[in-house]
Amino acid sequence: MSPTPVADLASLKGTKCQFKFIGEGAANIVFEVVFPEEDVTTQDDGDSNILNILQGKLLRVPKANTKAFPHPEILQYWESSISPLFDNPQEDLVQQCLVRLDNSVISQLNAVLENEDAQRRADFQGTKVAEAEYGMLVEDMRKKFPTDSFLEFKPKWLTPSPSAPSAATRCRNCAREAYRLHKSLRSASPDQNSCSALTNEPPFCPLEYLSAQSSPCSLARVIASMNLSAISASLDTEPATRANLIGVQSAVSLDGENDGRQGMDQVDERHRVALVHWLQSNSLLPKLRDAQRRLDPAPEGTSDQEKLALAMTLRDCTCFVRISEDSKGEVRVEAKLADLDKKNWAAKWEYWKGMDEVLKEGGYYEGVEVPRVRTRCLREVERGQAA
Repeated sequence: MSPTPVADLASLKGTKCQFKFIGEGAANIVFEVVFPEEDVTTQDDGDSNILNILQGKLLRVPKANTKAFPHPEILQYWESSISPLFDNPQEDLVQQCLVRLDNSVISQLNAVLENEDAQRRADFQGTKVAEAEYGMLVEDMRKKFPTDSFLEFKPKWLTPSPSAPSAATRCRNCAREAYRLHKSLRSASPDQNSCSALTNEPPFCPLEYLSAQSSPCSLARVIASMNLSAISASLDTEPATRANLIGVQSAVSLDGENDGRQGMDQVDERHRVALVHWLQSNSLLPKLRDAQRRLDPAPEGTSDQEKLALAMTLRDCTCFVRISEDSKGEVRVEAKLADLDKKNWAAKWEYWKGMDEVLKEGGYYEGVEVPRVRTRCLREVERGQAA
């Protein structure tokens, strides 16, 4: 049974609402619906209903000319396949619901995009909202107040790949990062500093997220990665796409004053303490790890294909963390997972399978590529083999 839309955006025609571009990915665009103060204070019952529905949510709409599944199918998959994996989906997952679009609304959204086009990522410029019947309202996990802190990161693979060679010393993510860096070495021109991948700070290992619950060393590396990645994000990400809520940005980043990226050294000390406590004690990441492992337990890609597709979806999600204070001054940490859309299995399978073969055949799992790229996978650290 298909999900029922909670609202029809045609009802916005009688209001003076405006749409603010928030961010975008390859398949979707996110907007904020902003109502003028007079609309909020002089609303009739119909306006009140739509205002209440939109409160605390963002509007996500499909892009034109993509192969993504329709939003009703995406939401149905989320409700039937994703939510049951978590014992408390209201607290663990960014909530979303179906909304009916309207041609006039789509025209307004495209007008906003046209006005913002120069500020969009180069490969996204010129793309428009699809003439679709449905979009989605997604829970807004951004800062509610200026004093809040907002963190997003990709948990990625929280367990070693079940198809990795028995002698593997790297997890899937570190092996793939080694491949990526090694590839850049091979393609570098002689006048480029091709040794940088051999000597620079190694990529962060996602196995550290769970290890941080018991290891002070892993906890320190997680905190360090948040700081370094945040600074990197502030340099590499354009303002119009920094508030991306659909998972196209893989760096860990912490959002602070003036919509800027900041490192952990600039965060309120109470927020820092709360985040450290969350990293040490949260149940969300262990749930995610267990679901990844349960859905893809078998070596050599012999897992059930639908379950494997679901596992890969869980390995590509985003975790949003909002740190705020309640009316009594108590610090609260909210953490939820997003970017859990249904994957196009037919389109993704060959890529997943091909990448795994490249990593195995190239020796990237065992760290025997030549020249060897510097990594610091937790598996290497535990075996005393980290460079």
